[in-house]
Amino acid sequence: MNVSNIFRVVKGFKKQDLKTLAEELGLSIPASITILELNDFIINSSAYKDDAEFVKEILGTAVEERKQREELEKEERIQREEKDERERGRKFELEKKSLDNELELARITGREIPSDLTEAGNSRRKYTLPKLQFRQFGEDLKDWLPFWSQFQYIDKDEEIAPEDKFQYLLQVTIVGSRAREVVESFPPTGPNYIKAVESLKSRFGKDDLLVEIYVN
Repeated sequence: MNVSNIFRVVKGFKKQDLKTLAEELGLSIPASITILELNDFIINSSAYKDDAEFVKEILGTAVEERKQREELEKEERIQREEKDERERGRKFELEKKSLDNELELARITGREIPSDLTEAGNSRRKYTLPKLQFRQFGEDLKDWLPFWSQFQYIDKDEEIAPEDKFQYLLQVTIVGSRAREVVESFPPTGPNYIKAVESLKSRFGKDDLLVEIYVN
């Protein structure tokens, strides 16, 4: 008798379900057994020969209970992951607040800001900046004007700190491109933002180059 025909009424069963069925039927199965061997083992049992439908009902119950357990475990895993994410976010905000307080205290007291605090601040700032949905620029001169027509709104926004503008500039230049290489040639600090922009303009935004490109 074909195994697939026997168990086709029970959808989605796994080897573990057959093991559960065998245990319910009081069958002693070898430790190492394949799923096909386990099928044959159950089919040839007296319990199956006496009442095949009853055996199928037990298998169906085993499958449903296993699926319910898996769904419950999935929900618990998602809840744990969400809890961990919230905890990481809370920890990050506490660290950021502490760092901001230290930097502000250093500015007020006039003492030199340690380089590790500045680097940490830049790192956290990069993490929290919203991702721009702007056109990216790599090195094609034809893309410069459309790119800069968008990015200039960031460049001219006086409410955005220069160090944040630098991080945005990194976001909108394509990784591995000449434009990204130009930007990354400067340390990601506020004062270097203007230098990076001027360097990009000098290399990709010269009027004579753009005129030549568009004319050709």
